[in-house]
Amino acid sequence: MPQYVLYVEKNTFLHRLDPRTKVFLVVCVFIWSSVFNHPLYTGFVLLSVLSLVFLSRTFSQLKLFWFGLVSLALMSMILWPLFRRGGETHLATVFGVTFTMESVMYGVAVAFRLVAMVLSGLVLLTTTRIEELELAMTRLGLPYPIAFGFSAVFRFIPTMVGDGLTILAAQQARGVNIAGGNIFSRLRNSAAIIVPLFITTMRRFGDLPMAIESRGFVPLAKRSYYLSIKMRAVDFLGVAVLAFLAALSIYLRLNGFGVVFPDVI
Repeated sequence: MPQYVLYVEKNTFLHRLDPRTKVFLVVCVFIWSSVFNHPLYTGFVLLSVLSLVFLSRTFSQLKLFWFGLVSLALMSMILWPLFRRGGETHLATVFGVTFTMESVMYGVAVAFRLVAMVLSGLVLLTTTRIEELELAMTRLGLPYPIAFGFSAVFRFIPTMVGDGLTILAAQQARGVNIAGGNIFSRLRNSAAIIVPLFITTMRRFGDLPMAIESRGFVPLAKRSYYLSIKMRAVDFLGVAVLAFLAALSIYLRLNGFGVVFPDVI
């Protein structure tokens, strides 16, 4: 039976960490990736996140996302040198557009940055139950209705994936060839998947308010939780190390390290 949830049940170091620690890790990855725009520095951040993927043993679970991540990286490497002009080391001029070493390096840095950010969020979702993530957000002071809405979105993602695969199988049984033909015929045939999936998703979102109201949902009421989370010594140590590294990265950026273009992010 296909599995549509991102969470993977493993007994790894990352799985055992408190959800608040992992949320702070994602925040720190965003900070590290944003303060630097040199490919060596953002590449190191990306390698660190990739090491977390292997440590969590969720590499195979993320196989559906690798094509999208590689495509995102390639598009960033191609497009950013076109928009981020500047630099002194001339490489080539193509159709009147001048490419410099600095602009190409910046494009590579942005590619590494975006992939690291997205991948860190995927690591969080593959090592943390949605219920634990919702509880962590309320423990961090986020109002429960917002935490509930946030978790509901991620609960709907596996449902949407399952609906999409069901619609795809049904349309293929009717003779719709999604993968065949040229790009225009593929776009035309993809409407047979996108339109039913959109309608089905809107119906589900319309049923959600009635479902939670029928169960006596009171947004501002004081709640109790079946699950419990607790920060351990390793979590406090991890948060301290992450906070130090985040502060160090900001200090390095302010002193001119890890930048190709000093005046831009």
